[in-house]
Amino acid sequence: MKSMRTEPEQKRSHSVSFIRDSCESTRQHLWRVMLPRLLIFLTVGLVLPATPAWTSDQDFLTAEKLYGANEFSQAERLYSQVDAKNANYPAAQLRLGTIYYITERPAQAEKCFSIYLSFKKSPEVYCLLAGALFNQRKFDLAANSAQQALQLDAKSAKAYTVMGMIYTAQNNFVHAEAYFREALRLNDHDSDTWFMWGRALLIHDDFVEAAKAFERALRINPQSVRSYENLARTKDLLGDLQGAEECYKEGVHAARTPNLFDPRIYVAYGEFLLKLNRLADSQSVLEEALRTAPHDAELHYELSKVYFRMNRLKEAAHEGETALSVGGPNYKADFLLAQIYTAMGNPLEASKHASQAAQETPSSDR
Repeated sequence: MKSMRTEPEQKRSHSVSFIRDSCESTRQHLWRVMLPRLLIFLTVGLVLPATPAWTSDQDFLTAEKLYGANEFSQAERLYSQVDAKNANYPAAQLRLGTIYYITERPAQAEKCFSIYLSFKKSPEVYCLLAGALFNQRKFDLAANSAQQALQLDAKSAKAYTVMGMIYTAQNNFVHAEAYFREALRLNDHDSDTWFMWGRALLIHDDFVEAAKAFERALRINPQSVRSYENLARTKDLLGDLQGAEECYKEGVHAARTPNLFDPRIYVAYGEFLLKLNRLADSQSVLEEALRTAPHDAELHYELSKVYFRMNRLKEAAHEGETALSVGGPNYKADFLLAQIYTAMGNPLEASKHASQAAQETPSSDR
Protein backbone atom coordinates (compact mmCIF):
# COMPACT_ATOMS: atom_id res chain seq x y z
CA MET A 1 0.00 0.00 0.00
CA LYS A 2 1.41 3.36 -1.04
CA SER A 3 2.17 5.60 1.95
CA MET A 4 0.80 9.12 2.01
CA ARG A 5 3.01 11.96 3.24
CA THR A 6 1.53 14.42 5.66
CA GLU A 7 1.79 18.15 4.87
CA PRO A 8 4.61 18.74 7.44
CA GLU A 9 6.54 15.80 5.93
CA GLN A 10 6.13 17.25 2.45
CA LYS A 11 7.38 20.64 3.61
CA ARG A 12 10.33 19.02 5.36
CA SER A 13 11.13 17.07 2.17
CA HIS A 14 11.01 20.27 0.10
CA SER A 15 13.26 22.00 2.65
CA VAL A 16 15.87 19.22 2.53
CA SER A 17 15.74 19.26 -1.27
CA PHE A 18 16.25 23.03 -1.31
CA ILE A 19 19.26 22.82 1.02
CA ARG A 20 20.75 19.99 -1.08
CA ASP A 21 20.25 21.99 -4.28
CA SER A 22 21.75 25.10 -2.63
CA CYS A 23 24.80 23.11 -1.51
CA GLU A 24 25.31 21.69 -5.00
CA SER A 25 24.91 25.14 -6.56
CA THR A 26 27.48 26.60 -4.16
CA ARG A 27 29.88 23.70 -4.76
CA GLN A 28 29.65 24.21 -8.53
CA HIS A 29 30.22 27.95 -8.01
CA LEU A 30 33.32 27.29 -5.91
CA TRP A 31 34.82 24.89 -8.47
CA ARG A 32 34.12 27.36 -11.30
CA VAL A 33 35.89 30.22 -9.52
CA MET A 34 38.64 28.21 -7.83
CA LEU A 35 41.03 27.82 -10.76
CA PRO A 36 41.13 31.42 -11.96
CA ARG A 37 40.94 32.94 -8.48
CA LEU A 38 42.56 30.60 -6.03
CA LEU A 39 46.21 31.51 -6.18
CA ILE A 40 45.95 35.03 -7.50
CA PHE A 41 45.44 36.13 -3.90
CA LEU A 42 48.66 34.48 -2.78
CA THR A 43 50.74 37.25 -4.31
CA VAL A 44 49.61 39.70 -1.67
CA GLY A 45 50.63 37.38 1.13
CA LEU A 46 54.09 36.56 -0.14
CA VAL A 47 57.06 38.62 0.95
CA LEU A 48 58.97 39.09 -2.26
CA PRO A 49 62.76 39.16 -2.15
CA ALA A 50 64.27 42.61 -1.89
CA THR A 51 65.43 43.99 -5.21
CA PRO A 52 68.28 46.44 -4.56
CA ALA A 53 69.23 48.90 -7.27
CA TRP A 54 72.53 47.40 -8.37
CA THR A 55 73.04 50.17 -10.91
CA SER A 56 71.86 53.74 -11.27
CA ASP A 57 69.59 52.75 -14.14
CA GLN A 58 66.99 55.52 -13.98
CA ASP A 59 64.28 53.62 -15.82
CA PHE A 60 64.48 50.74 -13.36
CA LEU A 61 64.38 53.08 -10.37
CA THR A 62 61.37 54.88 -11.82
CA ALA A 63 59.68 51.53 -12.45
CA GLU A 64 60.28 50.56 -8.82
CA LYS A 65 58.53 53.73 -7.62
CA LEU A 66 55.60 53.07 -9.95
CA TYR A 67 55.42 49.44 -8.79
CA GLY A 68 55.37 50.55 -5.17
CA ALA A 69 52.48 52.89 -5.98
CA ASN A 70 50.54 50.06 -7.71
CA GLU A 71 50.87 51.83 -11.07
CA PHE A 72 51.43 48.47 -12.72
CA SER A 73 50.77 49.33 -16.37
CA GLN A 74 53.41 52.09 -16.39
CA ALA A 75 55.85 50.01 -14.36
CA GLU A 76 55.39 47.07 -16.74
CA ARG A 77 56.44 49.17 -19.73
CA LEU A 78 59.66 50.26 -18.03
CA TYR A 79 60.56 46.85 -16.60
CA SER A 80 60.12 45.24 -20.02
CA GLN A 81 62.75 47.62 -21.42
CA VAL A 82 65.49 46.42 -19.04
CA ASP A 83 68.08 44.62 -21.16
CA ALA A 84 69.21 41.09 -20.32
CA LYS A 85 72.79 42.38 -19.84
CA ASN A 86 71.66 44.92 -17.24
CA ALA A 87 72.41 44.08 -13.61
CA ASN A 88 68.78 44.84 -12.78
CA TYR A 89 67.44 42.33 -15.31
CA PRO A 90 66.61 39.51 -12.80
CA ALA A 91 64.80 41.95 -10.51
CA ALA A 92 62.91 43.40 -13.47
CA GLN A 93 61.80 39.90 -14.50
CA LEU A 94 60.58 39.20 -10.97
CA ARG A 95 58.55 42.41 -10.96
CA LEU A 96 57.18 41.72 -14.43
CA GLY A 97 56.20 38.21 -13.39
CA THR A 98 54.37 39.55 -10.36
CA ILE A 99 52.50 42.10 -12.49
CA TYR A 100 51.53 39.41 -15.00
CA TYR A 101 50.44 37.20 -12.10
CA ILE A 102 48.26 39.87 -10.51
CA THR A 103 46.71 40.79 -13.86
CA GLU A 104 45.92 37.14 -14.64
CA ARG A 105 48.46 36.46 -17.37
CA PRO A 106 49.90 33.24 -15.91
CA ALA A 107 51.82 32.03 -18.97
CA GLN A 108 53.83 35.26 -19.11
CA ALA A 109 54.26 35.18 -15.32
CA GLU A 110 55.62 31.63 -15.55
CA LYS A 111 58.26 32.71 -18.07
CA CYS A 112 59.42 35.68 -15.97
CA PHE A 113 59.57 33.75 -12.69
CA SER A 114 61.56 30.99 -14.42
CA ILE A 115 64.07 33.55 -15.71
CA TYR A 116 64.50 35.02 -12.22
CA LEU A 117 65.01 31.55 -10.73
CA SER A 118 67.75 30.85 -13.27
CA PHE A 119 69.70 33.68 -11.60
CA LYS A 120 68.70 33.11 -7.98
CA LYS A 121 66.85 30.32 -6.19
CA SER A 122 64.14 31.60 -3.88
CA PRO A 123 61.39 29.69 -2.02
CA GLU A 124 59.06 32.69 -2.32
CA VAL A 125 59.48 32.87 -6.09
CA TYR A 126 59.07 29.10 -6.44
CA CYS A 127 55.71 29.57 -4.69
CA LEU A 128 54.80 32.30 -7.17
CA LEU A 129 55.85 30.06 -10.04
CA ALA A 130 53.64 27.32 -8.58
CA GLY A 131 50.77 29.79 -8.60
CA ALA A 132 51.32 30.72 -12.23
CA LEU A 133 51.47 27.03 -13.20
CA PHE A 134 48.39 26.24 -11.12
CA ASN A 135 46.37 28.92 -12.87
CA GLN A 136 47.19 27.16 -16.15
CA ARG A 137 46.03 23.86 -14.62
CA LYS A 138 49.55 22.48 -14.78
CA PHE A 139 49.10 20.79 -11.41
CA ASP A 140 52.06 18.41 -11.49
CA LEU A 141 54.48 21.17 -12.45
CA ALA A 142 52.95 23.44 -9.80
CA ALA A 143 53.49 20.75 -7.17
CA ASN A 144 57.10 20.31 -8.31
CA SER A 145 57.68 24.04 -7.94
CA ALA A 146 56.20 24.07 -4.44
CA GLN A 147 58.40 21.10 -3.51
CA GLN A 148 61.43 23.05 -4.79
CA ALA A 149 60.43 25.82 -2.37
CA LEU A 150 60.31 23.29 0.48
CA GLN A 151 63.75 21.94 -0.44
CA LEU A 152 65.12 25.46 -0.05
CA ASP A 153 63.12 26.16 3.11
CA ALA A 154 61.52 23.21 4.90
CA LYS A 155 59.59 25.65 7.10
CA SER A 156 58.03 27.60 4.23
CA ALA A 157 54.41 27.83 5.39
CA LYS A 158 53.40 29.35 2.05
CA ALA A 159 54.74 26.34 0.16
CA TYR A 160 52.63 24.03 2.32
CA THR A 161 49.63 26.28 1.64
CA VAL A 162 50.26 26.02 -2.10
CA MET A 163 50.40 22.23 -1.86
CA GLY A 164 47.14 22.26 0.06
CA MET A 165 45.49 24.29 -2.66
CA ILE A 166 46.81 22.01 -5.40
CA TYR A 167 45.41 18.92 -3.67
CA THR A 168 42.11 20.73 -3.08
CA ALA A 169 41.81 21.42 -6.81
CA GLN A 170 42.60 17.76 -7.48
CA ASN A 171 39.82 16.75 -5.06
CA ASN A 172 42.27 14.98 -2.76
CA PHE A 173 41.03 16.25 0.59
CA VAL A 174 43.17 13.94 2.75
CA HIS A 175 46.43 15.30 1.34
CA ALA A 176 45.05 18.86 1.19
CA GLU A 177 44.19 18.74 4.89
CA ALA A 178 47.64 17.44 5.82
CA TYR A 179 49.41 20.28 3.99
CA PHE A 180 47.06 22.98 5.28
CA ARG A 181 47.47 21.80 8.87
CA GLU A 182 51.26 21.83 8.51
CA ALA A 183 51.10 25.35 7.04
CA LEU A 184 49.01 26.51 10.01
CA ARG A 185 51.31 24.74 12.47
CA LEU A 186 54.20 26.74 11.05
CA ASN A 187 52.24 29.99 10.91
CA ASP A 188 48.73 30.13 12.37
CA HIS A 189 48.57 33.89 11.96
CA ASP A 190 48.26 33.87 8.17
CA SER A 191 44.85 35.06 6.98
CA ASP A 192 45.38 33.72 3.44
CA THR A 193 46.01 30.17 4.66
CA TRP A 194 42.97 30.20 6.95
CA PHE A 195 40.89 31.46 4.03
CA MET A 196 42.15 28.75 1.64
CA TRP A 197 41.64 26.08 4.29
CA GLY A 198 38.09 27.35 4.71
CA ARG A 199 37.52 27.02 0.97
CA ALA A 200 38.75 23.43 1.03
CA LEU A 201 36.41 22.64 3.92
CA LEU A 202 33.51 24.33 2.17
CA ILE A 203 34.03 22.29 -0.99
CA HIS A 204 34.27 19.20 1.24
CA ASP A 205 30.83 20.11 2.67
CA ASP A 206 32.18 20.66 6.19
CA PHE A 207 30.28 23.93 6.61
CA VAL A 208 30.71 24.30 10.38
CA GLU A 209 34.51 24.00 10.24
CA ALA A 210 34.63 26.16 7.09
CA ALA A 211 32.82 28.93 8.95
CA LYS A 212 35.35 28.68 11.80
CA ALA A 213 38.25 28.97 9.33
CA PHE A 214 36.76 32.05 7.63
CA GLU A 215 36.10 33.63 11.04
CA ARG A 216 39.72 33.02 12.01
CA ALA A 217 40.86 34.62 8.74
CA LEU A 218 38.75 37.68 9.54
CA ARG A 219 40.11 37.98 13.08
CA ILE A 220 43.58 38.22 11.55
CA ASN A 221 42.54 40.47 8.66
CA PRO A 222 39.21 42.25 9.37
CA GLN A 223 39.29 43.85 5.92
CA SER A 224 39.36 40.60 3.92
CA VAL A 225 36.42 41.08 1.56
CA ARG A 226 36.69 37.55 0.16
CA SER A 227 36.54 36.08 3.68
CA TYR A 228 33.32 37.97 4.38
CA GLU A 229 31.87 36.70 1.09
CA ASN A 230 32.73 33.06 1.77
CA LEU A 231 31.65 33.23 5.41
CA ALA A 232 28.32 34.68 4.26
CA ARG A 233 27.86 31.86 1.72
CA THR A 234 28.67 29.31 4.42
CA LYS A 235 26.23 30.79 6.93
CA ASP A 236 23.59 30.79 4.20
CA LEU A 237 24.17 27.06 3.66
CA LEU A 238 23.89 26.52 7.41
CA GLY A 239 20.51 28.24 7.36
CA ASP A 240 21.69 31.32 9.25
CA LEU A 241 20.23 33.94 6.92
CA GLN A 242 20.61 36.78 9.42
CA GLY A 243 24.26 35.92 10.02
CA ALA A 244 24.84 35.62 6.27
CA GLU A 245 23.41 39.07 5.61
CA GLU A 246 25.46 40.62 8.40
CA CYS A 247 28.60 39.19 6.76
CA TYR A 248 27.56 40.47 3.35
CA LYS A 249 26.97 43.95 4.78
CA GLU A 250 30.36 43.99 6.51
CA GLY A 251 32.03 42.77 3.33
CA VAL A 252 30.38 45.45 1.22
CA HIS A 253 31.37 48.06 3.80
CA ALA A 254 35.00 46.91 3.54
CA ALA A 255 34.80 46.82 -0.26
CA ARG A 256 33.85 50.50 -0.33
CA THR A 257 37.47 51.27 0.53
CA PRO A 258 39.00 52.07 -2.89
CA ASN A 259 41.94 49.66 -2.64
CA LEU A 260 39.69 46.84 -1.38
CA PHE A 261 36.84 47.05 -3.90
CA ASP A 262 35.81 43.62 -5.16
CA PRO A 263 32.71 43.24 -7.35
CA ARG A 264 32.32 39.60 -6.31
CA ILE A 265 30.97 40.50 -2.86
CA TYR A 266 28.29 42.63 -4.54
CA VAL A 267 27.41 39.84 -6.99
CA ALA A 268 27.09 37.34 -4.13
CA TYR A 269 25.04 39.72 -1.98
CA GLY A 270 22.82 40.57 -4.95
CA GLU A 271 22.21 36.85 -5.58
CA PHE A 272 21.41 36.34 -1.91
CA LEU A 273 18.85 39.16 -1.86
CA LEU A 274 17.32 37.95 -5.12
CA LYS A 275 16.88 34.50 -3.59
CA LEU A 276 15.00 36.15 -0.72
CA ASN A 277 12.84 38.00 -3.28
CA ARG A 278 14.10 41.37 -1.98
CA LEU A 279 14.31 42.72 -5.49
CA ALA A 280 14.71 46.44 -4.74
CA ASP A 281 17.51 45.74 -2.25
CA SER A 282 19.29 43.49 -4.75
CA GLN A 283 18.96 46.15 -7.45
CA SER A 284 20.41 48.79 -5.11
CA VAL A 285 23.44 46.65 -4.19
CA LEU A 286 24.26 45.80 -7.81
CA GLU A 287 23.80 49.35 -9.08
CA GLU A 288 26.13 50.63 -6.37
CA ALA A 289 28.85 48.25 -7.56
CA LEU A 290 28.31 49.17 -11.21
CA ARG A 291 29.05 52.81 -10.44
CA THR A 292 32.58 51.67 -9.54
CA ALA A 293 32.89 48.79 -12.03
CA PRO A 294 30.71 49.67 -15.04
CA HIS A 295 32.36 47.03 -17.24
CA ASP A 296 31.93 44.04 -14.94
CA ALA A 297 29.94 41.40 -16.83
CA GLU A 298 28.77 39.48 -13.75
CA LEU A 299 27.24 42.60 -12.22
CA HIS A 300 25.31 43.32 -15.41
CA TYR A 301 24.18 39.70 -15.61
CA GLU A 302 22.89 39.68 -12.03
CA LEU A 303 21.12 42.99 -12.52
CA SER A 304 19.49 41.58 -15.65
CA LYS A 305 18.10 38.72 -13.53
CA VAL A 306 16.70 41.21 -11.02
CA TYR A 307 15.01 43.33 -13.70
CA PHE A 308 13.59 40.17 -15.29
CA ARG A 309 12.06 39.15 -11.96
CA MET A 310 10.65 42.69 -11.65
CA ASN A 311 9.13 42.27 -15.14
CA ARG A 312 11.12 45.29 -16.32
CA LEU A 313 11.87 43.45 -19.53
CA LYS A 314 13.44 46.23 -21.60
CA GLU A 315 15.96 47.02 -18.83
CA ALA A 316 16.57 43.30 -18.28
CA ALA A 317 17.39 42.84 -21.97
CA HIS A 318 19.71 45.86 -21.94
CA GLU A 319 21.66 44.56 -18.92
CA GLY A 320 21.87 41.06 -20.40
CA GLU A 321 23.17 42.37 -23.72
CA THR A 322 25.66 44.58 -21.86
CA ALA A 323 26.91 41.54 -19.93
CA LEU A 324 27.66 39.83 -23.24
CA SER A 325 29.26 42.88 -24.83
CA VAL A 326 31.68 43.52 -21.95
CA GLY A 327 32.31 39.92 -20.91
CA GLY A 328 32.17 37.93 -24.13
CA PRO A 329 30.27 34.67 -24.74
CA ASN A 330 28.38 33.41 -21.72
CA TYR A 331 25.79 30.66 -21.97
CA LYS A 332 24.06 31.82 -18.77
CA ALA A 333 23.53 35.33 -20.16
CA ASP A 334 22.35 33.94 -23.51
CA PHE A 335 19.92 31.58 -21.79
CA LEU A 336 18.57 34.44 -19.66
CA LEU A 337 18.18 36.65 -22.74
CA ALA A 338 16.29 33.87 -24.52
CA GLN A 339 13.81 33.89 -21.63
CA ILE A 340 13.59 37.68 -21.59
CA TYR A 341 12.97 37.99 -25.33
CA THR A 342 10.38 35.22 -25.16
CA ALA A 343 8.53 37.19 -22.50
CA MET A 344 8.85 40.31 -24.69
CA GLY A 345 7.27 38.48 -27.62
CA ASN A 346 10.43 38.59 -29.73
CA PRO A 347 10.88 34.98 -30.96
CA LEU A 348 13.71 35.85 -33.37
CA GLU A 349 16.02 37.21 -30.65
CA ALA A 350 14.89 34.50 -28.25
CA SER A 351 15.80 31.79 -30.76
CA LYS A 352 19.17 33.39 -31.51
CA HIS A 353 20.20 33.49 -27.84
CA ALA A 354 18.82 30.02 -27.12
CA SER A 355 20.95 28.66 -29.96
CA GLN A 356 24.02 30.49 -28.63
CA ALA A 357 23.40 29.16 -25.12
CA ALA A 358 23.15 25.59 -26.42
CA GLN A 359 26.47 25.92 -28.25
CA GLU A 360 28.28 27.48 -25.28
CA THR A 361 26.95 25.32 -22.42
CA PRO A 362 29.78 23.25 -20.88
CA SER A 363 29.12 19.51 -21.07
CA SER A 364 29.29 19.29 -17.25
CA ASP A 365 26.33 21.66 -16.96
CA ARG A 366 24.11 19.89 -19.51
